[in-house]
Amino acid sequence: MNEIAIDALLPHQAPMLLLDRLLDYQGPRVCCETRVGERHALLLDADGALPGWVGIELMAQTIAAWAGMRGRERGEPVRIGMLLGSRQYRSRVAAFAPGDRLTIEAECLLEDGAMASFECRILREGQPCAEARLSTYLPAEGELAQLLAPSSP
Repeated sequence: MNEIAIDALLPHQAPMLLLDRLLDYQGPRVCCETRVGERHALLLDADGALPGWVGIELMAQTIAAWAGMRGRERGEPVRIGMLLGSRQYRSRVAAFAPGDRLTIEAECLLEDGAMASFECRILREGQPCAEARLSTYLPAEGELAQLLAPSSP
């Protein structure tokens, strides 16, 4: 796989683009990486650590990279997706330390139209430290504007 810039796969921009790069993409699986530091400045605690709860967003952005790769294969533009929910998010750490290299893995378990379920985990220096199952929704082009439009009384 040729290296593809992560910002070409996600609709996110700095300062909320939390991933550094795509490591691997194969069918239902994707793997991304980030090193805790300046990229995460808005979310760091007083000690420069990234709170463990941010792991859910790292997982969601990894899923977005998967969706970006799928769209790229189909010649489609990057689209904004929605995180519908997470189940059983468990983090073995309260925070990720400055300089920690995190590998985020996601595997699509089920896809039903625009909805999908992913098993995700975060590894710190190769050791599992967080996991969850995330549910997502990828609206069709134009549908997002309808979903976000204010309803009339």
